[in-house]
Amino acid sequence: MVTRLRDASVLWAQGGLGNQLFQLNAGLTLSEHPATLLVSGSSFGRDRLRQFELGALLPSSALTSSREDFRLGQPYDWRGRRRSKTRDRSLTTVFSDPETLPSAFRPGTFNIGFFQDAASLALPTDATTALLAAYRNAVSAGSASANRPVLHVRRGDYTTSPAAQRTFGTLSRRYYDDACRALGIPIDESIIFTDDPAAVEREFDVPRSNIIGPEDIESPLDTLVAMSRASALVIPNSTFSWWAAELASHVPVAAPSTWFFDRPGNLRRTGWVSVPNA
Repeated sequence: MVTRLRDASVLWAQGGLGNQLFQLNAGLTLSEHPATLLVSGSSFGRDRLRQFELGALLPSSALTSSREDFRLGQPYDWRGRRRSKTRDRSLTTVFSDPETLPSAFRPGTFNIGFFQDAASLALPTDATTALLAAYRNAVSAGSASANRPVLHVRRGDYTTSPAAQRTFGTLSRRYYDDACRALGIPIDESIIFTDDPAAVEREFDVPRSNIIGPEDIESPLDTLVAMSRASALVIPNSTFSWWAAELASHVPVAAPSTWFFDRPGNLRRTGWVSVPNA
């Protein structure tokens, strides 16, 4: 058990599915030996809003055990301050930033970060999209959206959380109208994925049958792969739909021109159509 941790690089997964996928992609592409990458889902024991999704993409041998999670401990204390050491003192804790990225995911490291900086965005995504594609091929989710234009309308915390609003703003119907015009797709022929079907039905004046909400599909992972079957995508500034677009590949994508309002950086791919936030 101890030897496995020392020989592996360990990723501490956190956040929603989009964030988890960026973390997994960094681990798979930066590890000296990707086959020895271990993923810990221990953060989700205290996360009431999100669930650990990577277990559906990875073999059980790639996941840490409860005993290994105990040896690792939590990288943050109850006040949210970083801990520099794991319980197992033979391991090195690496909190990712552009300076530490070259030392991340070496054997014997415990890696924590979101991996959405410019260097991480430049990493290839082939290994991660291959896992997503294999999952997509194994499930039937998404037949309603297959080969149809898809809009992702995120409300939820983007409208109720002041912190999320400061970071991401809110995209109105006008943004989606402008994006659909830019791609040449009609909203009334599109499938709309959202976390708030009632609000979208009112705001977009479309029938409920054109809307897919959380209760209509089994999991966030199933939602993401269903979105990836689209013929075109209009996405918000969301890592979740970023990965749906990445998996869709070669389909037209429209995304907001501004991704973050409270810091520099932009996750929008250069080949995507840039639409002003509105």
